Amino acid sequence: MKTTDTTTDHCIIAIYSEDKKGLLGQILILFNKKNYLVNTVNVSRTDVNNLVMITVEAIVPLNELPLLLRRLEKIVEVYRASGYLPGEVNLDKVGFFRLAPQIAGPPFWSVLQKYGAVISSMGNGCIIIRKTGSDRDLREFYEKLEGPHLLGFCKSGLIAEESLALLD
Repeated sequence: MKTTDTTTDHCIIAIYSEDKKGLLGQILILFNKKNYLVNTVNVSRTDVNNLVMITVEAIVPLNELPLLLRRLEKIVEVYRASGYLPGEVNLDKVGFFRLAPQIAGPPFWSVLQKYGAVISSMGNGCIIIRKTGSDRDLREFYEKLEGPHLLGFCKSGLIAEESLALLD
């Protein structure tokens, strides 16, 4: 009896497409039909007029990924769809941390320097810190800041670092 590999893993799908109203809905229908869990969706404008990069982080059986990519590329506005496993491309997110101003002091400045975080803004009774990195980097930094001075946290969707030159 033939067995198929149904290993499910997080994958990152980078989709280059024309910017068209309703396109995101068409793309997400392909994920919903198969009940693939979508963790994040990010749409980024590029330097090329009317071209966007849509990055989707989803859990897809690895043996079904090539078929999903082909189906995505059948959408008229999609120029290219590429799939990656974590670790194959640089996948950074931006984390924003809202802190009480009382945290400011020498240990705090050392933590900022050690983790490569920067002050994004100050005011309204809080300090906003910005840190770029992987989920693991952001989680580690969060754990260093966790406590009564951490007032809030959010992070961006991911963007796959990929060259537009491959579109030619």
